[in-house]
Amino acid sequence: LRPPRPQDAQVAADAAPAPPAGLSAYVMPVVGRLIAGFGEARQGVPASRGIVVSARQGAQIVSPGAGRVAFAGPFRGFGTIVIVEHPGGWTSLVTGLAQLDIAVGDNLVAGSPLGIAGAGQPQVSLELRLNGQPVNPLEYIRTL
Repeated sequence: LRPPRPQDAQVAADAAPAPPAGLSAYVMPVVGRLIAGFGEARQGVPASRGIVVSARQGAQIVSPGAGRVAFAGPFRGFGTIVIVEHPGGWTSLVTGLAQLDIAVGDNLVAGSPLGIAGAGQPQVSLELRLNGQPVNPLEYIRTL
């Protein structure tokens, strides 16, 4: 349908939040099906502080954003994890890796390989934090 006065039409403002400094190219760490969203409570599991994606076995897991690897290795109850520090007080935590391809201190760009997912039906989780407080990562996801 055509508006009654096309010359008076205005462009609506973009409703998506502007990416904060340091997260201008924030991406999903793996391709897969979202099985748990931010804040979602599943039976027997506390509310999610991030998202969980079901990936295919051996899938490539990548850095969701540019930054420096602060931690990479096994961590109690999480298996092998990677913590990436981004500029501006942002931090990403990625779990579900069976193999690591990076080391502590490495500088990454969004999409840099972190490692691969395990066998069977691996689940990869992504937590995004600003100054230690959980933030919904889906609000900042962009495509490469």
